Amino acid sequence: MVTDVLDPRHDPEPGYWTALREQAGLRADWSWEVLATQAWAARTPQPVTVFREGGRPCGVVSAAWVTGRTRRHRFAGTGRGWFGGLDVRGPGASSQPGWWFAEPGADGGVARLLETYVPAMRAELGPGLRGLLVRQVGETGREAAGGRFRLLRRTEDIAVLDVAGFGSRDDWMNSLARKRKQNLRKIFRTFDADPSVEVRCVPGKEADPVAVAEVLRLNERKHRDVPIVPLPHFTGYLTALLRQPDVVVISYHDTRTGRLLAVATVLDHPARPIARHWGALPPEDGGRAGAYFHFYGEAVRWAIANGRESVVFGKKMQEMKATLGARLVPQYAAAVPLLASRRPT
Repeated sequence: MVTDVLDPRHDPEPGYWTALREQAGLRADWSWEVLATQAWAARTPQPVTVFREGGRPCGVVSAAWVTGRTRRHRFAGTGRGWFGGLDVRGPGASSQPGWWFAEPGADGGVARLLETYVPAMRAELGPGLRGLLVRQVGETGREAAGGRFRLLRRTEDIAVLDVAGFGSRDDWMNSLARKRKQNLRKIFRTFDADPSVEVRCVPGKEADPVAVAEVLRLNERKHRDVPIVPLPHFTGYLTALLRQPDVVVISYHDTRTGRLLAVATVLDHPARPIARHWGALPPEDGGRAGAYFHFYGEAVRWAIANGRESVVFGKKMQEMKATLGARLVPQYAAAVPLLASRRPT
Protein backbone atom coordinates (compact mmCIF):
# COMPACT_ATOMS: atom_id res chain seq x y z
CA MET A 1 0.00 0.00 0.00
CA VAL A 2 1.24 3.48 -0.90
CA THR A 3 0.62 6.37 1.50
CA ASP A 4 0.56 10.02 0.42
CA VAL A 5 0.70 12.55 3.27
CA LEU A 6 -0.17 15.86 1.65
CA ASP A 7 -0.14 19.46 2.82
CA PRO A 8 -2.74 21.39 0.79
CA ARG A 9 -0.76 24.61 1.35
CA HIS A 10 2.16 23.34 -0.70
CA ASP A 11 1.22 20.15 -2.52
CA PRO A 12 -0.67 20.44 -5.83
CA GLU A 13 -3.98 18.68 -6.29
CA PRO A 14 -3.27 14.98 -6.93
CA GLY A 15 -4.30 13.66 -10.32
CA TYR A 16 -6.61 11.16 -8.67
CA TRP A 17 -8.42 13.67 -6.43
CA THR A 18 -11.53 14.22 -8.55
CA ALA A 19 -12.06 10.49 -8.96
CA LEU A 20 -11.50 9.96 -5.23
CA ARG A 21 -14.09 12.58 -4.31
CA GLU A 22 -16.64 11.05 -6.67
CA GLN A 23 -15.99 7.53 -5.39
CA ALA A 24 -16.18 8.56 -1.74
CA GLY A 25 -19.06 11.03 -2.14
CA LEU A 26 -17.00 13.82 -0.58
CA ARG A 27 -18.74 17.19 -0.64
CA ALA A 28 -17.54 20.63 -1.68
CA ASP A 29 -15.51 21.15 1.51
CA TRP A 30 -13.19 18.39 0.23
CA SER A 31 -12.42 20.27 -2.98
CA TRP A 32 -8.65 20.66 -3.17
CA GLU A 33 -9.00 24.39 -3.78
CA VAL A 34 -11.12 24.69 -0.65
CA LEU A 35 -8.76 22.51 1.41
CA ALA A 36 -5.79 24.64 0.35
CA THR A 37 -7.52 27.91 1.16
CA GLN A 38 -8.64 26.60 4.54
CA ALA A 39 -5.17 25.28 5.35
CA TRP A 40 -3.62 28.71 4.80
CA ALA A 41 -6.17 30.21 7.21
CA ALA A 42 -5.75 27.51 9.86
CA ARG A 43 -4.22 27.59 13.32
CA THR A 44 -2.66 24.19 12.70
CA PRO A 45 -1.16 22.23 9.81
CA GLN A 46 -3.93 20.29 8.03
CA PRO A 47 -2.45 17.05 6.63
CA VAL A 48 -4.54 15.05 4.16
CA THR A 49 -3.50 11.40 4.01
CA VAL A 50 -4.41 9.19 1.05
CA PHE A 51 -3.96 5.42 0.86
CA ARG A 52 -3.55 3.79 -2.55
CA GLU A 53 -3.49 0.20 -3.72
CA GLY A 54 -2.57 -0.60 -7.29
CA GLY A 55 -2.45 3.11 -8.00
CA ARG A 56 -6.10 3.57 -6.99
CA PRO A 57 -7.14 5.48 -3.85
CA CYS A 58 -8.72 3.25 -1.22
CA GLY A 59 -8.84 5.62 1.73
CA VAL A 60 -8.42 9.24 2.83
CA VAL A 61 -8.12 10.96 6.22
CA SER A 62 -8.31 14.65 7.11
CA ALA A 63 -6.79 15.91 10.36
CA ALA A 64 -5.28 18.85 12.21
CA TRP A 65 -1.83 18.51 13.76
CA VAL A 66 -2.12 20.14 17.20
CA THR A 67 0.99 20.92 19.24
CA GLY A 68 2.04 23.14 22.11
CA ARG A 69 2.63 25.87 19.54
CA THR A 70 -1.04 25.98 18.54
CA ARG A 71 -2.76 29.23 19.50
CA ARG A 72 -6.28 30.54 18.95
CA HIS A 73 -5.09 33.81 17.42
CA ARG A 74 -2.04 32.58 15.48
CA PHE A 75 -1.88 30.91 12.10
CA ALA A 76 0.15 27.75 11.56
CA GLY A 77 3.82 28.56 11.08
CA THR A 78 6.44 26.95 8.89
CA GLY A 79 7.55 24.51 11.60
CA ARG A 80 5.27 21.77 12.81
CA GLY A 81 6.42 21.17 16.38
CA TRP A 82 7.87 17.98 17.80
CA PHE A 83 5.15 16.74 20.14
CA GLY A 84 1.42 16.77 19.62
CA GLY A 85 -1.67 14.93 18.51
CA LEU A 86 -3.88 14.57 15.47
CA ASP A 87 -7.43 15.84 15.59
CA VAL A 88 -9.20 13.64 13.02
CA ARG A 89 -12.28 15.47 11.80
CA GLY A 90 -14.10 16.48 8.66
CA PRO A 91 -12.39 19.44 6.95
CA GLY A 92 -15.53 21.57 6.88
CA ALA A 93 -18.78 20.09 8.11
CA SER A 94 -18.39 18.70 11.62
CA SER A 95 -21.34 16.38 11.07
CA GLN A 96 -19.34 14.02 8.86
CA PRO A 97 -16.32 11.79 9.64
CA GLY A 98 -12.90 12.97 8.59
CA TRP A 99 -12.11 9.65 6.96
CA TRP A 100 -13.31 7.37 4.18
CA PHE A 101 -12.27 3.84 3.22
CA ALA A 102 -13.39 1.86 0.19
CA GLU A 103 -13.94 -1.16 2.46
CA PRO A 104 -14.88 0.35 5.82
CA GLY A 105 -16.24 -2.76 7.46
CA ALA A 106 -19.16 -2.92 9.87
CA ASP A 107 -17.63 -0.33 12.22
CA GLY A 108 -17.63 2.48 9.67
CA GLY A 109 -13.88 2.31 9.09
CA VAL A 110 -12.80 3.03 12.68
CA ALA A 111 -10.64 -0.09 13.00
CA ARG A 112 -9.03 0.58 9.61
CA LEU A 113 -8.34 4.14 10.72
CA LEU A 114 -6.46 2.96 13.81
CA GLU A 115 -4.70 0.06 12.11
CA THR A 116 -3.67 1.89 8.92
CA TYR A 117 -3.59 5.60 9.62
CA VAL A 118 -1.74 5.50 12.95
CA PRO A 119 1.37 3.67 11.63
CA ALA A 120 1.43 5.89 8.56
CA MET A 121 1.38 9.07 10.63
CA ARG A 122 3.92 7.76 13.15
CA ALA A 123 6.22 7.17 10.20
CA GLU A 124 5.53 10.72 8.99
CA LEU A 125 5.60 12.61 12.31
CA GLY A 126 7.85 10.37 14.40
CA PRO A 127 7.54 9.47 18.08
CA GLY A 128 6.33 13.00 18.86
CA LEU A 129 2.85 11.88 17.77
CA ARG A 130 1.37 11.04 21.15
CA GLY A 131 -2.34 10.64 20.44
CA LEU A 132 -5.41 10.97 18.28
CA LEU A 133 -8.74 12.61 18.86
CA VAL A 134 -11.19 10.86 16.54
CA ARG A 135 -14.47 12.68 16.06
CA GLN A 136 -17.74 11.73 14.39
CA VAL A 137 -17.57 8.09 15.45
CA GLY A 138 -20.97 6.47 14.91
CA GLU A 139 -22.75 3.86 17.00
CA THR A 140 -21.27 1.03 14.93
CA GLY A 141 -17.74 2.28 15.61
CA ARG A 142 -17.97 2.56 19.38
CA GLU A 143 -16.45 -0.85 20.13
CA ALA A 144 -13.55 -0.35 17.73
CA ALA A 145 -12.85 3.14 19.10
CA GLY A 146 -12.99 2.08 22.74
CA GLY A 147 -10.33 0.18 24.61
CA ARG A 148 -7.90 0.25 27.51
CA PHE A 149 -6.65 3.74 28.38
CA ARG A 150 -8.90 5.29 25.75
CA LEU A 151 -11.56 7.85 26.53
CA LEU A 152 -14.80 7.52 24.58
CA ARG A 153 -17.48 10.13 25.08
CA ARG A 154 -20.78 10.89 23.41
CA THR A 155 -20.78 14.33 21.85
CA GLU A 156 -23.60 16.36 20.32
CA ASP A 157 -26.04 14.37 18.22
CA ILE A 158 -26.41 15.11 14.51
CA ALA A 159 -29.85 16.22 13.30
CA VAL A 160 -30.94 14.52 10.08
CA LEU A 161 -34.27 15.30 8.47
CA ASP A 162 -35.54 12.59 6.14
CA VAL A 163 -37.59 14.09 3.31
CA ALA A 164 -37.91 11.20 0.84
CA GLY A 165 -41.45 10.46 2.03
CA PHE A 166 -42.73 13.99 1.43
CA GLY A 167 -44.10 15.40 -1.81
CA SER A 168 -43.97 19.05 -0.75
CA ARG A 169 -43.04 21.43 2.03
CA ASP A 170 -46.64 21.33 3.23
CA ASP A 171 -46.46 17.53 3.55
CA TRP A 172 -43.45 17.90 5.82
CA MET A 173 -45.06 20.67 7.85
CA ASN A 174 -48.28 18.66 8.28
CA SER A 175 -46.27 15.79 9.78
CA LEU A 176 -45.23 17.94 12.74
CA ALA A 177 -46.90 18.51 16.06
CA ARG A 178 -49.81 20.93 16.03
CA LYS A 179 -48.09 23.78 17.88
CA ARG A 180 -44.98 23.64 15.67
CA LYS A 181 -47.11 23.39 12.52
CA GLN A 182 -49.13 26.45 13.49
CA ASN A 183 -45.97 28.40 14.25
CA LEU A 184 -44.45 27.52 10.86
CA ARG A 185 -47.59 28.43 8.96
CA LYS A 186 -47.57 31.86 10.59
CA ILE A 187 -43.89 32.37 9.71
CA PHE A 188 -44.36 31.28 6.09
CA ARG A 189 -47.40 33.55 5.67
CA THR A 190 -45.48 36.48 7.16
CA PHE A 191 -42.56 36.09 4.77
CA ASP A 192 -44.84 35.53 1.77
CA ALA A 193 -46.72 38.73 2.55
CA ASP A 194 -43.61 40.88 3.15
CA PRO A 195 -42.55 42.63 -0.09
CA SER A 196 -39.42 43.99 1.61
CA VAL A 197 -37.82 40.53 1.80
CA GLU A 198 -36.68 38.50 -1.20
CA VAL A 199 -35.77 34.85 -0.66
CA ARG A 200 -33.35 33.37 -3.18
CA CYS A 201 -32.10 29.83 -3.69
CA VAL A 202 -29.16 30.02 -6.09
CA PRO A 203 -25.86 28.31 -6.96
CA GLY A 204 -23.11 29.44 -4.61
CA LYS A 205 -21.20 31.20 -7.38
CA GLU A 206 -24.00 33.79 -7.59
CA ALA A 207 -23.55 34.87 -3.96
CA ASP A 208 -21.26 37.67 -2.79
CA PRO A 209 -18.66 36.07 -0.50
CA VAL A 210 -17.91 39.38 1.23
CA ALA A 211 -21.55 39.95 2.17
CA VAL A 212 -21.89 36.31 3.20
CA ALA A 213 -18.80 36.54 5.42
CA GLU A 214 -20.12 39.65 7.15
CA VAL A 215 -23.36 37.90 8.11
CA LEU A 216 -21.68 34.63 9.13
CA ARG A 217 -19.34 36.48 11.46
CA LEU A 218 -22.36 37.46 13.54
CA ASN A 219 -23.14 33.78 14.11
CA GLU A 220 -19.50 32.85 14.81
CA ARG A 221 -19.36 35.26 17.74
CA LYS A 222 -21.98 33.11 19.47
CA HIS A 223 -19.85 29.95 19.27
CA ARG A 224 -16.32 30.65 20.41
CA ASP A 225 -16.13 27.21 22.01
CA VAL A 226 -13.61 25.46 19.73
CA PRO A 227 -10.17 27.08 20.00
CA ILE A 228 -8.13 25.42 17.23
CA VAL A 229 -10.17 24.97 14.07
CA PRO A 230 -9.96 27.37 11.12
CA LEU A 231 -12.71 29.92 10.92
CA PRO A 232 -14.93 29.15 7.93
CA HIS A 233 -16.09 32.72 7.45
CA PHE A 234 -12.80 34.07 6.06
CA THR A 235 -13.65 35.70 2.76
CA GLY A 236 -10.98 33.76 0.90
CA TYR A 237 -12.35 30.45 2.14
CA LEU A 238 -15.91 31.40 1.26
CA THR A 239 -14.84 32.61 -2.18
CA ALA A 240 -13.34 29.19 -2.90
CA LEU A 241 -16.22 27.27 -1.34
CA LEU A 242 -19.07 29.19 -2.98
CA ARG A 243 -17.71 28.73 -6.49
CA GLN A 244 -17.81 24.95 -6.19
CA PRO A 245 -20.57 23.49 -8.40
CA ASP A 246 -22.10 21.51 -5.53
CA VAL A 247 -22.83 24.48 -3.24
CA VAL A 248 -26.27 26.07 -2.92
CA VAL A 249 -27.03 29.34 -1.15
CA ILE A 250 -30.37 30.27 0.41
CA SER A 251 -30.36 34.01 1.05
CA TYR A 252 -32.67 36.74 2.34
CA HIS A 253 -32.32 40.27 0.95
CA ASP A 254 -33.94 43.58 1.78
CA THR A 255 -35.59 44.56 -1.52
CA ARG A 256 -35.32 48.26 -0.67
CA THR A 257 -31.58 48.35 -0.02
CA GLY A 258 -30.28 45.04 -1.36
CA ARG A 259 -28.76 44.30 2.04
CA LEU A 260 -28.19 40.66 2.92
CA LEU A 261 -30.31 39.87 5.97
CA ALA A 262 -29.68 36.14 6.41
CA VAL A 263 -27.87 33.40 4.55
CA ALA A 264 -27.33 29.65 4.57
CA THR A 265 -25.06 27.42 2.54
CA VAL A 266 -25.90 23.85 1.55
CA LEU A 267 -23.22 21.37 0.48
CA ASP A 268 -25.04 19.25 -2.05
CA HIS A 269 -24.86 15.46 -2.27
CA PRO A 270 -26.89 12.95 -4.33
CA ALA A 271 -28.57 11.61 -1.19
CA ARG A 272 -27.67 13.63 1.93
CA PRO A 273 -26.79 17.30 1.48
CA ILE A 274 -25.53 19.21 4.50
CA ALA A 275 -26.86 22.55 5.69
CA ARG A 276 -23.41 23.94 6.42
CA HIS A 277 -23.57 27.63 7.42
CA TRP A 278 -26.24 29.86 8.86
CA GLY A 279 -26.11 33.51 9.84
CA ALA A 280 -28.65 36.30 10.21
CA LEU A 281 -28.88 39.90 11.29
CA PRO A 282 -30.72 40.35 14.59
CA PRO A 283 -34.14 42.00 14.31
CA GLU A 284 -32.83 45.13 16.03
CA ASP A 285 -30.34 45.53 13.19
CA GLY A 286 -32.84 45.03 10.37
CA GLY A 287 -33.11 41.24 10.42
CA ARG A 288 -36.37 39.30 10.37
CA ALA A 289 -37.77 37.27 13.22
CA GLY A 290 -38.38 33.64 12.28
CA ALA A 291 -35.83 33.64 9.45
CA TYR A 292 -34.16 30.44 10.70
CA PHE A 293 -37.41 28.50 10.71
CA HIS A 294 -38.26 29.84 7.27
CA PHE A 295 -34.86 28.70 6.02
CA TYR A 296 -35.58 25.23 7.38
CA GLY A 297 -38.70 25.14 5.23
CA GLU A 298 -36.81 26.41 2.18
CA ALA A 299 -34.14 23.74 2.63
CA VAL A 300 -36.82 21.07 2.87
CA ARG A 301 -38.55 22.39 -0.24
CA TRP A 302 -35.27 22.46 -2.18
CA ALA A 303 -34.34 18.92 -1.09
CA ILE A 304 -37.73 17.50 -2.09
CA ALA A 305 -37.67 19.26 -5.46
CA ASN A 306 -34.22 17.85 -6.19
CA GLY A 307 -34.94 14.30 -5.12
CA ARG A 308 -32.70 14.19 -2.06
CA GLU A 309 -33.35 11.59 0.63
CA SER A 310 -32.54 13.76 3.64
CA VAL A 311 -30.84 16.92 4.81
CA VAL A 312 -28.19 16.98 7.53
CA PHE A 313 -28.75 19.96 9.82
CA GLY A 314 -25.71 19.45 11.99
CA LYS A 315 -25.29 19.88 15.72
CA LYS A 316 -26.52 22.48 18.22
CA MET A 317 -30.13 23.03 19.29
CA GLN A 318 -31.01 19.34 18.93
CA GLU A 319 -34.29 19.54 20.84
CA MET A 320 -35.56 22.34 18.64
CA LYS A 321 -34.54 20.48 15.49
CA ALA A 322 -36.33 17.39 16.74
CA THR A 323 -39.56 19.41 16.86
CA LEU A 324 -38.97 20.12 13.16
CA GLY A 325 -38.97 16.42 12.38
CA ALA A 326 -35.26 15.69 12.52
CA ARG A 327 -34.00 12.43 13.96
CA LEU A 328 -31.00 12.73 16.25
CA VAL A 329 -28.08 10.48 15.31
CA PRO A 330 -25.62 9.82 18.16
CA GLN A 331 -21.94 10.43 17.58
CA TYR A 332 -18.88 9.97 19.75
CA ALA A 333 -15.33 11.23 20.13
CA ALA A 334 -12.46 8.96 21.12
CA ALA A 335 -9.15 10.05 22.65
CA VAL A 336 -6.53 7.46 21.68
CA PRO A 337 -3.11 7.70 23.37
CA LEU A 338 -0.06 6.47 21.48
CA LEU A 339 3.03 4.98 23.08
CA ALA A 340 6.54 4.57 21.76
CA SER A 341 5.57 1.12 20.44
CA ARG A 342 3.89 2.93 17.53
CA ARG A 343 0.65 1.12 18.23
CA PRO A 344 -2.55 2.65 19.63
CA THR A 345 -3.20 1.51 23.18
